[in-house]
Amino acid sequence: MLAYSIDYITELLNDTQITPYTAAIKLFISFLLGAVIGIERQMRRRDAGMRTFTLICMGSTTAMLISIWIPQCYPDFLNGDPGRIAAQVLTGIGFLGAGAIIQSHGSVQGLTTAACIWVMAVVGLAVGAGMYLAAFMTTLFSLFVLVSLERLEKRMYLDGVNKILSIHCSVSTPNLKLIRKTLESNNVYIVSVSYEQDYETNTSIVTYKVNVDMNSSYSALFEEIRKFGYISQIKLLA
Repeated sequence: MLAYSIDYITELLNDTQITPYTAAIKLFISFLLGAVIGIERQMRRRDAGMRTFTLICMGSTTAMLISIWIPQCYPDFLNGDPGRIAAQVLTGIGFLGAGAIIQSHGSVQGLTTAACIWVMAVVGLAVGAGMYLAAFMTTLFSLFVLVSLERLEKRMYLDGVNKILSIHCSVSTPNLKLIRKTLESNNVYIVSVSYEQDYETNTSIVTYKVNVDMNSSYSALFEEIRKFGYISQIKLLA
């Protein structure tokens, strides 16, 4: 009985015809693959979690199933390209990924989640097309990137944490090279920078996304920056 069930499932997996049974098993596979990445995102308290990634993967699989089903049922349909249904998934998923990206004070967050959304849409298309090995391998490697490579990134940044350093200046043209040199000499690594000037008030704000040691004391750094003479305020935010 078990051998018969395995053979039946294998036959369904290899069947290129879209039937209720083949569609159901492909949707179940996409549900599992989407849930794997979704659980990882959920454990990290991301806005896009298990439900989001499961729905994305299953929706992409359904789009691919429809693309295959249309020419099977309407072989004389010559006035359109059924492949457009699956192709437009990647275009549409871009808007969803853009919604996951947050930009604030020179810091960009959500790029990894947006990339995961795009990848899982591709995985869903692969499952719908019957490319199970490619779908499984992509999901496995994606999980490896999310879990293991994060540790490598932390080692590259000396196990530091990312923070937002905002320096308010009483001049519109501060010495940015000197500020950068001071930060680097205090083992503060600059990831990105934004610069604002207000010529009416003759002031400026320099905002850095920096990587710092979580156990560091910032009083010496602040005091050294303050010696520039035109620093009115310094903020370091998580």
